[in-house]
Amino acid sequence: MFAALLLALAAAGLSRAVYGRSLRATLYEMKLRRQHAHPRTAEAEEARLNALRGEPEPVYAPPEGVGIAEWGGLRAFTLNEGGGDLTVLFLHGGAYINNLNAHQWRFLRRLSEGAGCAIVAPDYHLVPFGDCERAYADLTAFYIGWRSAHPGRRLLLMGDSAGGGLALGLAQALAARGEALPEGLILLSPWVDVSMDNPEAADLVSVEPLLHLDLMRVHGRWWAGALDVHDPRVSPLYGDMRGLPPVTLYCGTRELLYPDIHLCRDKLEAAGVDVTLRVGRGLNHDYPLMPIPEAEAAIHEILAMLKHCNPSPNGV
Repeated sequence: MFAALLLALAAAGLSRAVYGRSLRATLYEMKLRRQHAHPRTAEAEEARLNALRGEPEPVYAPPEGVGIAEWGGLRAFTLNEGGGDLTVLFLHGGAYINNLNAHQWRFLRRLSEGAGCAIVAPDYHLVPFGDCERAYADLTAFYIGWRSAHPGRRLLLMGDSAGGGLALGLAQALAARGEALPEGLILLSPWVDVSMDNPEAADLVSVEPLLHLDLMRVHGRWWAGALDVHDPRVSPLYGDMRGLPPVTLYCGTRELLYPDIHLCRDKLEAAGVDVTLRVGRGLNHDYPLMPIPEAEAAIHEILAMLKHCNPSPNGV
């Protein structure tokens, strides 16, 4: 037993020395690498999406205990609706092809319970049944409808991965319309340029266990629909950052999106936006959602931000 303890301590020390992360983070990356080692080819994914076009759009069923509401003709999933003075409007990731997963639901429950806030997650239409233009139309109507139904409530806009990019683009679109903006944006590994043209992303392919460059380019083109992949609505890295509320970005150094998220931070700063970039050394895409100690630290940071905006949690 003593030998096993020494081995575990040595492994933890090696993980910290080599990668700058916990042993659990290293082991979880190994698990991700095994799970995602054999993705579809780009050609197979194109064929799959084309075949789905002729099928009925599936209706996502949220976990037990999650509410369903509707504003502006778009349904949304809710947790602790009406709790406190703050609502988090969460746009989920999933490469624009997948709905909310267990990691995202666990994360959202932690936020709702820990900060006493409401969570509202719009069920926007995914590829191949939706695209960028449809999402903007739906989410703008949803946002205006929700604001009208909840005058005076504080609102934070949050998103992860594809949803993080969509959240940034939505904020840009709302600012251009002159709409009341959210208190701030919290973006976890946001996908801000679906073209994936940044040559620095290719340098990270060997260390990225979750995302696949060829598949991301396929999903990005489908999400763009009739638009160019560099259109600011598709890739908000190219959009107007001026006038946005404070933005907090999270990313890991071992993810394909790391270079573009740095560029996004730079563009936000140049536009005069109050922006904070929190980089997880040696960590992966969407690391605040993972079952690792570093995620706990990120969640505590996010909870502190939410509590600052929510002086009366749970409606007290």
